[in-house]
Amino acid sequence: MGMIFFLFGLVLGSFYNVVIYRLPNSETISKGRSHCPKCGNTLKAIDLVPVLSWVFLRAKCRYCKAPIAWRYPFVELLTGVVFYVSYIFFGFTPLNIIYLPFFSMLIITAFIDFDHMVICEEVLIFCSIVSFIGVILARQGIAGHLLGAAIGFAIYFLVYFGAKLAYKREAFGFGDVILMAAIGLVLGVRDTVLTSLLAFYLCLIMIIITRALGKRIKLKQEIPFGPSMCIAAFITALYGQQIYGLYRHIFGA
Repeated sequence: MGMIFFLFGLVLGSFYNVVIYRLPNSETISKGRSHCPKCGNTLKAIDLVPVLSWVFLRAKCRYCKAPIAWRYPFVELLTGVVFYVSYIFFGFTPLNIIYLPFFSMLIITAFIDFDHMVICEEVLIFCSIVSFIGVILARQGIAGHLLGAAIGFAIYFLVYFGAKLAYKREAFGFGDVILMAAIGLVLGVRDTVLTSLLAFYLCLIMIIITRALGKRIKLKQEIPFGPSMCIAAFITALYGQQIYGLYRHIFGA
């Protein structure tokens, strides 16, 4: 069953590549078949086999020989692995009606924000609605999830508003506020607070690693915060209980 989840993730990962490419470029998802962005040739089914097509084509378009970015097989493999992990943690249960759309939202949102520094609300709305249906079916307690959305929105709105006052301009994207509300709708109150804090630590770690690799980041330079939020939400969804237990053990809270 785990392999089925993995293969299902590979296939969906191929579709997510289309979403990641088209949405920020104002193209509809249903706009024709997949095509090479360089030469415009419509791709055949044999060109779209997840991961394998990229390998056998040697990372080049069959028609114009333009290089195919490693991002495409990476997203496919990542989605497959995430779906497999979701099965390991939650099994073949209604919980995966909650978490598979949620993890899909995190993957798509992280890559779009990394590339374009924009949060696509269409992805948040669709995936959140599907996940919330899962919450209802799994009888997780609707009130706690709605409160999680409200708290997630409130925490990051305060950050957004405070940053705007401090810098006299929009220094923290409002899309991140909406993203945290969507995360809160799925994770509930406690894990939303944990994700909110963990995201800042992860962003700091990424900045330190980037500087260690020799890339300079200026004080007022804009950086995508969405990927840090998405990674934090994924970690919290899987290990929130353990992290909270460790916190209580250390601080006696």
